[in-house]
Amino acid sequence: MSKAQAAKTKNQPKAAAGKAESAKPQKRLFMMLFEATAGAKTGLRLGGRHAIMVFMVAGEQRLAIAKAFKGLEATGWSGMEMKKGEDITGRPRLKDKALDASALKAMQKGAAFLVYKNEIKGQA
Repeated sequence: MSKAQAAKTKNQPKAAAGKAESAKPQKRLFMMLFEATAGAKTGLRLGGRHAIMVFMVAGEQRLAIAKAFKGLEATGWSGMEMKKGEDITGRPRLKDKALDASALKAMQKGAAFLVYKNEIKGQA
């Protein structure tokens, strides 16, 4: 999903769920895989394409996606593309230590980004 596609989903009206307007949505933990191009602020080779696992706390997935795009852009990434994502709220802890640590950090701070240092090879 591109940034433009995410913006379109963000502007769509919400479906009425029969709940009071003042009810706060429950905070959920989302795990999303992005690909993005490194900028000067990233400390990586300028123009290198990297996979980034994003963990984001939000009330719903479309907000998590929008926050992820904004956070990546603010930290020096461009050409962001979301490859996949899901709500992992209530799931058992992740087996991979780096992913699990990032998920825990996101639950505490609201967001976490795990950048894979190896560049993505070009596809023919």
